[in-house]
Amino acid sequence: MAYSDKQKFKPTNINYTSKDFSTIKADLIEYTKSYFPDTYKDFNETSPGMMLIELSSYVGDVLSYYVDYNYKENVLSTATEKRNVRRLADFLGYKTPNKTPSIVRLKVTAEIDANDDGTPNYTDAPSSISNGLQIQSNIDSELLFETTGEVDFTISGSPDTPPISAPTLDENGEASSYTLTRYVQGISGETKTKSFTITSPTKFLELDLGEDNVIEVLNCTDSSGEKWYEVDYLSQERILKETHYDDDTTRSSGYDQGDITDTSLISIPYTLDYINTNKKFVSNFDVDTNSTKLMFGNGLYKYNITGSSNTSIFTTIEQSGLTLNGQPFSTINSNVNDLLGTNNLNMGETPANTILTVKYRVGGGPNSNAQVGELTNITDGTTGISVTNDEPATGGTDGQTVDEIKHNAKAFFASQNRCVTRQDYQARILNLPAKFGNIAKCYVERIDDTGGLFVSTLSYNQNKQLVQTPELVLRNIMTYLNQYRMINDRLDFGFTLSDTLFSGYNINFGVKFEVNADRRVNPGDVKIEVINTIKNFFKVERMQFRQSINMNDLQYNILGLEGVIGIKELKLFQRGNDLGINRHMAFYQADGDTLDGGESGYGFQYEFDNSLENGIIRPSLTPSVFELRNPNNDIYGKVT
Repeated sequence: MAYSDKQKFKPTNINYTSKDFSTIKADLIEYTKSYFPDTYKDFNETSPGMMLIELSSYVGDVLSYYVDYNYKENVLSTATEKRNVRRLADFLGYKTPNKTPSIVRLKVTAEIDANDDGTPNYTDAPSSISNGLQIQSNIDSELLFETTGEVDFTISGSPDTPPISAPTLDENGEASSYTLTRYVQGISGETKTKSFTITSPTKFLELDLGEDNVIEVLNCTDSSGEKWYEVDYLSQERILKETHYDDDTTRSSGYDQGDITDTSLISIPYTLDYINTNKKFVSNFDVDTNSTKLMFGNGLYKYNITGSSNTSIFTTIEQSGLTLNGQPFSTINSNVNDLLGTNNLNMGETPANTILTVKYRVGGGPNSNAQVGELTNITDGTTGISVTNDEPATGGTDGQTVDEIKHNAKAFFASQNRCVTRQDYQARILNLPAKFGNIAKCYVERIDDTGGLFVSTLSYNQNKQLVQTPELVLRNIMTYLNQYRMINDRLDFGFTLSDTLFSGYNINFGVKFEVNADRRVNPGDVKIEVINTIKNFFKVERMQFRQSINMNDLQYNILGLEGVIGIKELKLFQRGNDLGINRHMAFYQADGDTLDGGESGYGFQYEFDNSLENGIIRPSLTPSVFELRNPNNDIYGKVT
């Protein structure tokens, strides 16, 4: 029996909650019985009609699954596919890193002859070695590292003289040669170059590098020598610009201490500044093609279009017309003059009638983590130097996991690319690119309710000892934070004592111990183990601003050593005279004046005895960092 006219327009009772095979099948059977009672009555599982019902149920089940799956994959908290998680993170403004490279500190040495009077002959030192020196693993020939800074042995005179070893003596006992030492950061990967010929301007031009393991884009220049700058987003106007000290007329050295009297070396090859420019691009990892692409803007320069030598108009392609050729234009240091539209239309310039050369680095991954002494082979033929790594190379990963991307994207979105809390400022300062100066320790505190913040910092010298952060680095930090800080926040860096600028307080000390050992063990072996335990306990990496020292934990670690049955004495000190030691491991008083008998290179004086309570050495009221500066010289002890 077919539908009557009335039945055709009768609403059907369809259950839209049925999504799986069995419920869809049951609904279809019920529907058939209700609306086609005389047309089809054979509901046996082997009948042709049931075959059609089950096929329809199958299709409905599959479609229902993909509807649910697509919804789930469009929500960050429930998405499971990495490509979808990356897209959602990108929507929140978080740029997911691809493979991460391994980082290592490389030791570069050079041999120089001695003068007739036995002094080092610095004229024999190798010339400056630019960044990008390639080092190959002596275990895995495919593992390559490149230096990220210059190595300059030619700098001489305090404080820029390279650290020098004891002389090598000839058969007459006279100095014949010396070994100069520099340290430079190395990163795993290999630099590659790719060129693109651009003719007519294209809105939001994309260039595919064709690589799936691009760590970073190092440089992008056009055929006229103009540099294009990588930005986080195309509408970004202010761009960070780095200037090497060789290109800075106000500087003559890659090692700048500013007003700090400490003579330890801190490498600061670059100064930091902001510019406004239309020559910019963003780099993105395309999850569909599994490669890195560069995207440029939608603008075009029309230069001298009226015949005047100083007339130049920046406009969007749609406003200018595609028939006009783009011309090279220098970096500008003022706001963009967008005469025909608003600044919201300015997404940067698109290249036209030029050849773009892109230099980028590929590599990274967990296989790039090298062990100590593995990086020794120089591949580009550079002579006169030797390279090794006395620390392992660490940090190489296959990129962030799905869960890591989710959490980092949420945190990034919450911060909105700004610094609000003092912890935000600390994190940003510690993430300052190393080329602009290293920051080892940082502490930020609010000093009033009107936006005032005080910043304390300390840096590492080449021996990984804490030193005052140079003024140049403090200026770089201020410039770096300008893009993140709240408009009403005022940042104060360092303090001046006795006409000397200090970036932070460091408190150095020595350790004296006496332990009782089992008579069945070698006292010398026990002493070495105790000293190593103290060294590990006070590793500089573990010490932070406003951190107390739990002497109970140190005692517990020592008592856990084999052969140690008791501790007779364990204390921290600066004045060694009270303990029969002719040392004073402090150089400055609290007011910045130098101490009588204090040893140069050490930090501020602190009363350890008065700050000890219940086995805890309290930190100073003023933010400071405790440091066992010279563990090989400042640990005194005996075993009885």
